Amino acid sequence: MIEETGTIVELKGKQVAVVLCKKSSFCKHCASMEACQIGNDNSSRLIEVHNFIGAQIGDEVKIATSTRSFLQSSFVLYLVPVMFLVLGASLGQLIGERLHNGPDPNLLAALVGVGFLVGGLLCIKVGTKSIKSEDFMPRITEVLTSAEAFSKDMGHGN
Repeated sequence: MIEETGTIVELKGKQVAVVLCKKSSFCKHCASMEACQIGNDNSSRLIEVHNFIGAQIGDEVKIATSTRSFLQSSFVLYLVPVMFLVLGASLGQLIGERLHNGPDPNLLAALVGVGFLVGGLLCIKVGTKSIKSEDFMPRITEVLTSAEAFSKDMGHGN
């Protein structure tokens, strides 16, 4: 289980909340750390979460997501595009080598690889719309008291 703490800043319906979290030490090793921020402080991010326990705006909460969901979404976001790129580049190289008076095989490999990469990203974008985002959203596990929130911030790793 991956856990974070944050403050609810917005409610979207009865069971979805937007939580403002500070980046943790775990974020320093993430490939998307530069894209996951708001404001100029470079230390916070907004996350949509399930709010099955009825927490309200301003509440300090603990949110959690399963390691399995985290790894599955990381695989789709990072490894699938790379696999499309390699497949396209290999295919372009093969075709380029078989065409005797055609373009340079390396150039064709690069062009086809980039085409497959873009196609793979489009497939992911279209494919993820069919997946319910609720399956991968973190959830609020508890509302923290002021003392708990303070102790979590002190040991947060920033």
